[in-house]
Amino acid sequence: MDAAKDGWGVKVHYRKVSCCPEHYPCPNCGKRGKRKQRLQRQVRSIAYGKIVYLDIEHAEYRARCNCCKTFRSTPPGVELGCHYDNRVRQAVLDRLINDGMNVQKLMVALKRDFLLELSEGFVYDCLHRQVARLKMADYRRWALQHFSGALCVDELHLGRYTLLLATDPLGDFPVAFALVDANDQDHLRRFLKNLQN
Repeated sequence: MDAAKDGWGVKVHYRKVSCCPEHYPCPNCGKRGKRKQRLQRQVRSIAYGKIVYLDIEHAEYRARCNCCKTFRSTPPGVELGCHYDNRVRQAVLDRLINDGMNVQKLMVALKRDFLLELSEGFVYDCLHRQVARLKMADYRRWALQHFSGALCVDELHLGRYTLLLATDPLGDFPVAFALVDANDQDHLRRFLKNLQN
């Protein structure tokens, strides 16, 4: 890991990551394309009291399928087009959901501990991506199988949004949640009705 200094005199660490084999699977269908050109990008990661970047060598590939003409590789834990790796996103979600921090406190905590200066928009994007990624039908079946019979309903005020949350306190897992932009009776009633159903 190389180290340099940023404009504030803080050491910046770079960790080299390679993801550019000669052939790579299409992200849609899995058919392997042939490498067209090598590329470089830097993505911010996370480490206590440090500034860390992943110095990623990746590649563009010619598709051998009908999904697209070309596509790019990316290493595990780094999504295409993102400026932060998934460890940063997970740190945001942990503090929002597990620690119950609002957005302002979260941003202060991550700046203090990891020297990360995140925008409100990025924090909300992490939450929206996580909601979109969950396969709720599968999760509901899993929650029903493991439900202890006890339920706690709470709300987390995140700033622009409120997270309505129902948890199983004995099993220590969320049963259901809803991200709402208005913390009012209509949203709460709808959440409780969906929970009952």
